[in-house]
Amino acid sequence: MSFDKFVDTLTDEQRAALLKALTGDDFKPEVREPEASPSDSSRWQHEEPVSEAVDGPSDFTMDKDRASKKRTPIVASKNTWKDTGEHSDVSTPEVARTPRNRPPPKKKEVRCHSCGKTFSVSPSVMFGEYYRCDRCIG
Repeated sequence: MSFDKFVDTLTDEQRAALLKALTGDDFKPEVREPEASPSDSSRWQHEEPVSEAVDGPSDFTMDKDRASKKRTPIVASKNTWKDTGEHSDVSTPEVARTPRNRPPPKKKEVRCHSCGKTFSVSPSVMFGEYYRCDRCIG
């Protein structure tokens, strides 16, 4: 931001205070009016005043008669949607399934330290010396 743009954003009092601080005396500058583009000025001149909404006044007050009305239940109507079958020219091609090349999981036989039963467990869930089954844990 340049200094000229900064000065343009100041009010008249702020400009006077800035000049007094910089010069040390009561210098009274000339008052410049901000430049407005023609589109900005025409937009503000031709703007219509906001009218009150159809529902009520603009001060956000609630009408007691409207608030005291009872609720009405929602009633379903007949479904009128029809399937037109769009994109009938597109079809899924017949392709052979991909074979499963992954080897079966290798499980480890372990004995529960608490109850003594033997289980087949994936080695990724094993840790520590003493294995406990799900039933004994919790």
